[in-house]
Amino acid sequence: MIWQSADAGNVEESLLAEVFQRKPCLLKTGSGGNIAASYAAVDPEWDFHASTQALHADPVQKNRYLRVVISNVLLTVGSYFKENNMAEMRTPEVQFLEHVYNAILSENTFDIEPGYLPIATFDGLVIDNRLNGTLLFGDGIADGFMEFGDAIALLQWLSRFLRGEKNFVSGGDAG
Repeated sequence: MIWQSADAGNVEESLLAEVFQRKPCLLKTGSGGNIAASYAAVDPEWDFHASTQALHADPVQKNRYLRVVISNVLLTVGSYFKENNMAEMRTPEVQFLEHVYNAILSENTFDIEPGYLPIATFDGLVIDNRLNGTLLFGDGIADGFMEFGDAIALLQWLSRFLRGEKNFVSGGDAG
C-alpha cells in the first residue's frame, strides 16, 4: 500500500500497527525514559504542512536543517573510514572525505595547513590550502565550497567504492 502525503494524517492506528510491526519489548522498568515516553503522545494539533511551508518561506532555516542532516551522514561515513583504518588511504576521494569530515568538525569551515599539496579531489572539486577559512557548505548568506548535491554524489561514490573494497580486501587468501 502506498500512501499519498494527503492521506498520511488520516490513517487508522490499527492499520499502522499492522503495516509497521514492532519488536516485542520488555516490561516497563520505571526508568526515566519510560516515564518521559508515556507523556510523549502524538500531538494531533501539530501541522506538518504548515511546518514545511515555514521552511520554504525561510531558506536560511531550510539550509541549516539540510546542513545538519547531510553533515551528520558525512560524519558517520568518515567515522566508519577512521574506525576501519581506511581514512589514510591515498585515494583522492577518500582524502576528500577526510577534509570534508574535518571541516564539519571545525564548524563548517576548512582548516588546511599552508603548503598542503592537493591530492584531495572529487568530481572536479579540488581541496587545496587556498580553501583555508572557507565554508564547506553555504550558510544561506555566503556560498560554500560544496553544494548538498555534491555531498550526496560523494556518498554515492563512497558506497560504490566500499562495495568494491570488500572484494578487494577478502580476495587475497585463496590458495
